[in-house]
Amino acid sequence: MYTLLPTMGDWKLPAGAIAMFLFLAAAGLQPTAAQTNGSSSAPSQQEVLTHYSLYYEDFKNEDYASALPNLRWILEHAPAAPQNDDRNFERAVELYAGLAENAESESDMQAYLDTAYTLINEAPGRLDELGAEYSEYEWLMEKGRFIQQYASEMPDVNEQPEAYYREAFNLEPDRMQAYYVDRIIQGLLNDGDQQKALSFMDEVEAQVGDKEKVMSIVSQYRQQVFGRNPQARIAFLETQLEENPGDRQIMADLFELYLNQGQRSKASGLSDKLLQMNPSLEIYRQIAEMRLEDGRAQEAFDLYQQAESNTDAPLTAQDYFNMGEAQENMGNFPEARQYYRQAIEQDSGFGQAYIAIGDLYAQAVSNCGGSEMGRGDKAVYWLAVDMYQQARSVDESVASTATNKINTYRKYFPTAEDIFYRDDMESGQSFRVDYGCYSWINETTTVRKATS
Repeated sequence: MYTLLPTMGDWKLPAGAIAMFLFLAAAGLQPTAAQTNGSSSAPSQQEVLTHYSLYYEDFKNEDYASALPNLRWILEHAPAAPQNDDRNFERAVELYAGLAENAESESDMQAYLDTAYTLINEAPGRLDELGAEYSEYEWLMEKGRFIQQYASEMPDVNEQPEAYYREAFNLEPDRMQAYYVDRIIQGLLNDGDQQKALSFMDEVEAQVGDKEKVMSIVSQYRQQVFGRNPQARIAFLETQLEENPGDRQIMADLFELYLNQGQRSKASGLSDKLLQMNPSLEIYRQIAEMRLEDGRAQEAFDLYQQAESNTDAPLTAQDYFNMGEAQENMGNFPEARQYYRQAIEQDSGFGQAYIAIGDLYAQAVSNCGGSEMGRGDKAVYWLAVDMYQQARSVDESVASTATNKINTYRKYFPTAEDIFYRDDMESGQSFRVDYGCYSWINETTTVRKATS
């Protein structure tokens, strides 16, 4: 039957013919001249009552063939009976669809469906002429459902059901079920028109954004579209931001997209605005990382400090590591080591922080020793290798890098001769690096000779 998709509500009428007669008599039915379809003499109340009762009894028992003659008579002589509404047209559509589904030949089936489709198209106009009550929304939905269900059996009908669902939504968006919103969006996407689909989703959100099921569908489709086309999401958020210039979440989402898509100038343009809006730790973090990558080390470091002061969320090991990197880039080696150590305190397995400290020590030798390294300069490499060994022991992911660095700097350890001529150096014994240019290091290591 033609009830597979969600349809108009049913009507409850008295079950028996006698009850129907009493109902109609009580209603005082008087067919108008309009209801007679131009006939010079209107049918009597008795005639209308008889035909209506007979067709309805057969119709509700799904005996469509028996119901058809009397329903045709009603549609010709009293189409809005008994309550001046559209129920007879609605039932006629269902009746012809039922006959089509039980037809013995394809030609009969198509004839019945064509008749039903003609009724759907003509009903609103006839009901207007009668001054009868009907819902334009419901008839648009009826047409869309009919096309959706029977399009394969009606090759001459080239219309899309989604077009009528969309018209119905425009009339009464609050009545639109989630299923049909889904159909409209899917239809637009199938046509390859992502922008129209996104625009419709915006309209749905504006009209019925409080409907959880509907918005769940909208969110899923947005993710689907944006996942395939990040630029579509950027365009969408840019439009949203124009309409809501003070919305921090839209700005934050757009900022992240700009970064991910390499649009750093646009991201930078948003960053200052975001920083004035009491941002989250994540926003501070993203902007600080961008500043660090852009070589603006002091600004990056200041942002991490602001994040620590202005947000309740604690900094992570990576945050402290980045603060150390900012200090190192500014040439502040003692401060850099301090933050690398804080990263290790947060995460004892953070091997990259150990490597960073080792690199600080190696860089210190280059800065302090120059091209003429003395025995005291070479001794600092012991500490650098100590850090690389520690990194390798706690973090497998940096083991290869650490091993390469160890093999490199072992070659520059003090030689056996260097150790012999230093009273404070003896193989296997402790040695403290706390002198001259290296006084800030103030660390103890173990004396070892160079290896090839």
